[in-house]
Amino acid sequence: MSPTIPVTFQLEDGESFSGEVPRHAIVHEAMERLLPHGFLKNKRISIAQSQSGDLIYPDMFCGEIYDQYGDAQLRITARALPEGEAARPWRNLGFDHLALSMVDRRAAVDFFSRGLGMVIMRDDEHLAVLSAPHGNTALFLFEAEAGKPLSDGVPSRIHHLGFVVDDLEAAYQHLRANFPEFVSDFTLLERLERWSLYGKISFGGVTFMIQLSQIKDAYRGFPDARLYADLMYDYSSRHYGVRFMPG
Repeated sequence: MSPTIPVTFQLEDGESFSGEVPRHAIVHEAMERLLPHGFLKNKRISIAQSQSGDLIYPDMFCGEIYDQYGDAQLRITARALPEGEAARPWRNLGFDHLALSMVDRRAAVDFFSRGLGMVIMRDDEHLAVLSAPHGNTALFLFEAEAGKPLSDGVPSRIHHLGFVVDDLEAAYQHLRANFPEFVSDFTLLERLERWSLYGKISFGGVTFMIQLSQIKDAYRGFPDARLYADLMYDYSSRHYGVRFMPG
């Protein structure tokens, strides 16, 4: 099996960009590699498989997409985010997940699941997701190993902090206007359950990656709204992400 596969991103105007990427690369890495510099900035972006129209997540593995559909022909819908609009109020609804880079991720998954009773919602070479039993918060554990998707090989540190907001575009406008030190492409990326914005900010020489998410209407809330915010995502409701595994 070839270690690389061909990936093509087709834009709405008919232009396309193609190239070879490692099978284990995730879609987000392929976008950074193949799309023109600056294309991802200030956009709301959805990705679909060209023939089926199936939604493709930024953290899906390119090789698995190729094997599942017979190709990795991906269609991108990109909408420019509004500029210069009047500021409107928005709320930070609270902590959603903590992401850590781990040297011994196996031991960490075992401790948090068997030791602390968290539920494993995903566990593969890219990411392990463990949910609180009621799903209101989660741990994301990444492998601190160079060559893994989105890993710089630095162990024992916070990978990123995840928060849920009620109006992601309003938060985007607020950050752009008030925190120029928040370094981001200001790209809104779509998953099944949410839209997300990523950026980095440094405090005292320590850099944090921050993820802000707005949960889609159909995935908001918990069975008992008295206990949990009705705008949060329930991690315990389903496996996190999509893997196309051999039958």
